[in-house]
Amino acid sequence: MEMVGTYYYNEPPPAPPYKPIHPDSIYNEIEGEIELNIEFDGEIYEPKDSLTLAKEWELERDSLLKAFNNFDWEQYQQDSIQWNKLINNPKRDKRNIVLKVYDSLIVPNLDLTTRLSEKGFRNNIQLDDSWRQLLIKLVDTESSSKHFKFEELTNVGDYQLRPVNFEPTEQDRAVATLTFSRVVFDENGTKACYYYKEYCGPLCGYGYLVFVERTDGIWKLKEKHQLWIS
Repeated sequence: MEMVGTYYYNEPPPAPPYKPIHPDSIYNEIEGEIELNIEFDGEIYEPKDSLTLAKEWELERDSLLKAFNNFDWEQYQQDSIQWNKLINNPKRDKRNIVLKVYDSLIVPNLDLTTRLSEKGFRNNIQLDDSWRQLLIKLVDTESSSKHFKFEELTNVGDYQLRPVNFEPTEQDRAVATLTFSRVVFDENGTKACYYYKEYCGPLCGYGYLVFVERTDGIWKLKEKHQLWIS
């Protein structure tokens, strides 16, 4: 739960209300386009002459300006108020909320050159050097992937865990796919480090370095450092 949180419990948020673009806000960007010869499927498309482009830009600007001036801004304001209310007070999804989990602990292939140096680690992650040594150990490991019995995870909140090939029904909502790396431990078995990926859509995902520490027999999140986001 420390990794995923409860965000997915709610129904997917709706798209914000549509509003047109004022042409002057993008007109300079259009003018600044660089024309190139483009080859596509064996055909070459020559760039248009400046007079033709100017006429097309003017027609596009007139169309955008007309849409902007005729837009119902009062209705847009009302729709925006309703949309903000829904975003701030989301509805709980009544379906089964499913997390797909990769059934192997992978060996991470990470380029962490900057973060592995003393200065880079201190500036990015701000933990003491013992944690940097764990990260070095994680990157240098040559172990193969290992089967992961994710069904034995207990701290999963209201989520249901399923394998990555799970096919949801109308009663299910698969919200993300989780992947964990092999875990490295310090000599005392009280500190650990691993890599974690979460995919939540074609252009939605995160990658983290995760540092955990065992205190009074319980593993707790020490630091979660984001490496990438999509």
